[in-house]
Amino acid sequence: MSMHEIDLSRTDLNLLVVFDALMKERHVGRAAARLSLSQSATSHALGRLRNLLGDQLFVRHPKGVVPTIRARDLAEAVADLLARARAIVALQSPFSPASLTRTFTIGATDYGVFVVLAPLLARIQTEAPGLDLRILPIDAGRIADDFDRGDLDFAIGNFPKMPHRIEALPLFAERFVGVVRRGHPGVVGGEMSLDTFIETPHALVSFRGDPHGRVDDALEPLGLRRRVAVTVAHFLAMPFVIGASDMVGVLAERAAVRMAETAELSLFQLPIAVPPWDVHLVRGRQLADRPEVQWFSNVLVGAQLMSRTGLYSRARGAAKEEAWSGT
Repeated sequence: MSMHEIDLSRTDLNLLVVFDALMKERHVGRAAARLSLSQSATSHALGRLRNLLGDQLFVRHPKGVVPTIRARDLAEAVADLLARARAIVALQSPFSPASLTRTFTIGATDYGVFVVLAPLLARIQTEAPGLDLRILPIDAGRIADDFDRGDLDFAIGNFPKMPHRIEALPLFAERFVGVVRRGHPGVVGGEMSLDTFIETPHALVSFRGDPHGRVDDALEPLGLRRRVAVTVAHFLAMPFVIGASDMVGVLAERAAVRMAETAELSLFQLPIAVPPWDVHLVRGRQLADRPEVQWFSNVLVGAQLMSRTGLYSRARGAAKEEAWSGT
């Protein structure tokens, strides 16, 4: 062994597991629970980590601990090393979701829960009864930081530009459709004229209350403006706002189709061209090789591949035909 080579036989590599847990939990007690250790044992391990790496690593905070700059610099490398080690161990025994016991934290809007996750929960609970899901709201501008801190395992949404360390798997392409209450006089034969579309007050899904959306971006080059009379912060509130009024709404088609019967809505093709968008399943690349991550990803991606034709094609599905015809 060269004079510069570190003797790993004298280093407790389990300390890196403690480091990773502290990075994810930002709290000694919660990290101890994650590791099935006592709090005193975790605190002792943190002391050994500090001696090993020559840094405080985690500083006390009223809500737990905060990583130092040195700890943040090490976090991705440690997570990658542990992921590789787990992958090596996993090769020795086949993965079975039935034996999985852990929690996945998923960032998603109510749209992502309603359209992507909810239809698969029965299957997930059947195949992996020991898997718990924690679903949190997301901020697209902070998504990479949330993954870096270990606050998220997955996210569902439109994330077209992610750094290389974040992997975005395409689920499906989505588009907007118009929605009105059934019997609305502005819809004739499943269509609404552009003049009626502009003249009718609109309701808009806006997380921050901003009365401007993609429809407005499409109207501006035409020199047109609509009046947004109501904004709501949740996708699932919109169908009922529209169903109880004479306003026009614009919704993602997959959500609109599933809510049409419950909220008594009619759908119509928009009289202007609004670009579609992709919905992704996002995960950190350093964990992508873990068998439980691959299994969960395959469940979500595979289910959406099967639904791309049929249910959301205007020509198919009795429920959708009824929604589009307004009957």
